[in-house]
Amino acid sequence: MKGAAAAGGMMILPSWSIGKEIGPNSKLNVALIGVGGIGSQAIAALKDKKEVNIVALCDVDDAHSAKNYALFPNVPRFRDYRVMLDKMDKQIDAVVVSTPDHMHYAISSWAIAKGKHVFCQKPLTRTIWEAEELKRLANEAGVITQMGNQGHTNEGWRIIKEWYDAGLLGQIEDIYIWTNRPIWPQGELKVPAGKPVPATLDYKLWLGVAPYQPYSPEVVPFKWRGLRNYGTGAAGDMACHFLDVPYSAFDLGYPMKIEANSTPFNDYSWPTAASSVMTFMNKRGVDNRIRLHWYDGGRKPKEIKRVDPSEYATDPKNPWKNANATYIVGTKETVYTNEYGVGTKIVPVAHMKELAKAGKLPGKTIPRSVSPGNAFYEWALCCLEGKQSLSNFNYAAPFTEMALLGMIAILFPERELTYVPSKMQFAGCPEADKYVHSLYAYNKEFLPSKGLF
Repeated sequence: MKGAAAAGGMMILPSWSIGKEIGPNSKLNVALIGVGGIGSQAIAALKDKKEVNIVALCDVDDAHSAKNYALFPNVPRFRDYRVMLDKMDKQIDAVVVSTPDHMHYAISSWAIAKGKHVFCQKPLTRTIWEAEELKRLANEAGVITQMGNQGHTNEGWRIIKEWYDAGLLGQIEDIYIWTNRPIWPQGELKVPAGKPVPATLDYKLWLGVAPYQPYSPEVVPFKWRGLRNYGTGAAGDMACHFLDVPYSAFDLGYPMKIEANSTPFNDYSWPTAASSVMTFMNKRGVDNRIRLHWYDGGRKPKEIKRVDPSEYATDPKNPWKNANATYIVGTKETVYTNEYGVGTKIVPVAHMKELAKAGKLPGKTIPRSVSPGNAFYEWALCCLEGKQSLSNFNYAAPFTEMALLGMIAILFPERELTYVPSKMQFAGCPEADKYVHSLYAYNKEFLPSKGLF
């Protein structure tokens, strides 16, 4: 494999780059890496778009991808992304990465080294260091990037920012976010007994950069999310949706401190339930501080200002009712939105109707997405127009890092941590610094060298 073995030299960029005008009849040639599972989202979002050609498909599991493969009988298929990017280099402009978290950095960095534009599912990476490195590589290569937090294309954060800017909300006191995730196994799990690897799966390619563990259907293809070698648990999985609204609406940045706790867990998996409080130095907050309260695994706050407890109570007969929510408490009003920035409203709703009737709800001042709910298409159009998407890696990397801080904080329960992003270190807690990186050495054959030909 020529490209996989090449080292050093100049990084080869696409035949067109940022800023170059694309003709009205041009199309973006996209390769999909990860076709089964969440890869279905990319297929649904792009397959009928006249500006996009899906030119290659790649997945390590033929059986898991069979249904989606059948939609493209004449499109080349691969198991190994490295082989695909070698053989079809000149035919691919951009890639979509829809794989388990532990391979996001490896595959995205390989594609960037080949000069491809990259859409990578959330969370952007499994570790803070990976996020920073991926941002650096993308900037050096000049490629167009986007993370798959589709809520960023929706109205939610825009409406809330407009309400705040108009003085409707007052100063922000607290943000409460909760999710019913994990809906997969987490906690004090043990490594399952090995099973024979199906003939339809290339398990070595699935493991990729991760250390060897015997194959088990208890992990592949879905239940890896709660396992520390592969996934980022409930917070990593969902925070890049939920947190996008307040992060964007209030320019939260990094928290000045974070404190967390959880149910018991071990070195193998993440906990079944956790919660954390992040405090942000922010001029939009009361006394220049905003507190963000995160709950997962079914945990919820005891009370929320101006909200009747019945509005977020758990319903035993309908476990999905009120199972996921965001409430933003200002000194004047309280706002609800869902995990994707949809259904945004001031509560109680009757009060919002009164505000609307009185003409106190401001108009739109922030540009809207050209494709609300479809981040893939937004990215594809940005690639063709030669401009960065709103959720590009310069945005997505620090945002992902903020979300991943909660995963580090639960390793030091009830201890207040202060993160120094410029150093990727924790002030006064050097023992936490190692968790910024991967705790295992990567299998380097799946990572690019300095440049690929």
